[in-house]
Amino acid sequence: MTIDTILFDAGDVLYSKPRRDAEVARFLTERGFPAPARKDPVERGMRLAAHAGKIDAPAFFGWLLAHYGITDPDQMADGLRLLHEQQGDVQFFDGVADTLHALKQRGFQLGIVTNTFNSRDEKTRWFRSVGIHDIWDSYADSRELQIVKPEPEIYLAALTPLGVSPGNAAFVGHAQYELDGAKALGMTTILFNPDTDANKADFSVESFTDLLALPVLQRSRRGTSPSSSKADVSQTGTAHASEG
Repeated sequence: MTIDTILFDAGDVLYSKPRRDAEVARFLTERGFPAPARKDPVERGMRLAAHAGKIDAPAFFGWLLAHYGITDPDQMADGLRLLHEQQGDVQFFDGVADTLHALKQRGFQLGIVTNTFNSRDEKTRWFRSVGIHDIWDSYADSRELQIVKPEPEIYLAALTPLGVSPGNAAFVGHAQYELDGAKALGMTTILFNPDTDANKADFSVESFTDLLALPVLQRSRRGTSPSSSKADVSQTGTAHASEG
């Protein structure tokens, strides 16, 4: 089927928070606590609960600091300030804005599917900083919907308002379980900036701009070809069908 719509994860696909882990580790070790464990299943479970709106962000941050061992009220206050600051310290990947505008020029509808406890208004401010705040045709927010990926309903919440079936949509993600959720619905999956355990998708790209070189994203039924698109950026880099 022809792809008409491309859905994107937000964090670690459009942008990253490159200083967060190091800053949190520094804060803890300077106070005599160990750095956070990687892939902590307890922390992941509570984070997903926060993403689903079952607890609010301040309560999750307080729980997280206590989970790390913080009990002193002053240290707790300092830690809460740090976590709030780092939550909003985002850096967009190279080529995101130009690539999204080029895909839009080709006729694709673009949407967000995000597990988050940041408000839509806050993310819009981040998007505005690189000129992509008004490019989205749909936006599915876990906190608003109280559903998290990989549940099928959150992907459908981005597709149904557009009248698009999963077979006519692609999902760009970094986490294997989120890619698997999209694939289970019949979506084409594209892996970018993969987690360490993510290796299975229909296609993978090494840089965000490589999306423009994928054969399945050359033209939407409602769009123009790359050769006639003045908004396209240079198609350099590597894009390929995944083998795993």
